Amino acid sequence: MISNPSRLIRSMQETELNGYDHLVVSSTYNLKYLLGANFDTGERMTVLLLSPGKNAKLFIHQMFSDQIPEFNGIEIVYYSDDMDPVKTLASHFANKERLGIDQTWLCSYFIDLLNHLPEINFEKSTIVEKLREIKDAQEIDTLRQSAKIADAVMYQILQLQHFPCTERNVAATIKSFFAENGVNELSFKPIIGFGKNSANPHHTISDQVCQLDQPILIDMGGLFKNYCSDITRTFYLGRRDQKFEDIYKIVHDTQLQVIDRIKPGISFSEIDLFVRSSFEKWGYEENFIHRTGHGIGLELHEGVSIHKNNHDLVVPGMAFSIEPGLYFPNQFGIRIEDIVVVTDEGIEVLNNSSKEVQYLELIGV
Repeated sequence: MISNPSRLIRSMQETELNGYDHLVVSSTYNLKYLLGANFDTGERMTVLLLSPGKNAKLFIHQMFSDQIPEFNGIEIVYYSDDMDPVKTLASHFANKERLGIDQTWLCSYFIDLLNHLPEINFEKSTIVEKLREIKDAQEIDTLRQSAKIADAVMYQILQLQHFPCTERNVAATIKSFFAENGVNELSFKPIIGFGKNSANPHHTISDQVCQLDQPILIDMGGLFKNYCSDITRTFYLGRRDQKFEDIYKIVHDTQLQVIDRIKPGISFSEIDLFVRSSFEKWGYEENFIHRTGHGIGLELHEGVSIHKNNHDLVVPGMAFSIEPGLYFPNQFGIRIEDIVVVTDEGIEVLNNSSKEVQYLELIGV
């Protein structure tokens, strides 16, 4: 039984409205969204074929039959290792038909398809991805719970992490604390930046040991009921530092101000440009080196991208991060990130971890 059949119905409707004869859905996350099932089939092709006016068809290798729940109205098409799976798929449509293909289908499969049907008309499709941008009430509640767990882990880190330690130590502690809160899979490998490493937005954790009088950036998230959390906070280890506080206040105030401006109808470009103009007033426009945020849900980065050239409008039900940051190479970086959900009137901020300047103590030296 499909957990939410309306998603499949809407996808079929959008396939027809877009003038496609068929839609190939191959993304693991799109399949999870539409069918409510996780398919772990490795390199073997798994495709859901949507054809308006016909039953949906799931093409999957026969040895994964135990992964398939009972689906009403979906035809299961099995293939074996001695069969060409793309040829099996291609036999269900014809040359010159119009085919939409989602964004993750392997190029090798696509080349095989063109060999079978060289005159097929094809387009990259974002039908399912666009549907996923607007979360329903159940998805929002799951994201809300996922964010609460991330908040709890952040609190535990601040209260219980023993310093001095390495970045790798903190990452291990994060994984342990998420597990204690019932989350056994992280949504991404944590970004832990001590000192000058915090100036790299996607720093890879190392064996760097924390020192007195330097910042600590923690960016982390977990996977709760298949939905991601993502939160970033930046702290300072040691005595009060005026330069750190000054930069922190700029990032902090900018994040609060831009969050206050977000509501349905504003464009993503307006959101990003507000952040950039705020930093520009302080002469730091060159120190903001990434977008303002990204969509989130089944995937850590999905759907919307908040940058100055995205003129799409904010719509109720969207969920995304707001994460302005300033980075000073070979010195330090500061980023503050929350997940927000758009409501009819404005937004709900899902994270509640403190965003005030916090100083940590070095214990054991």
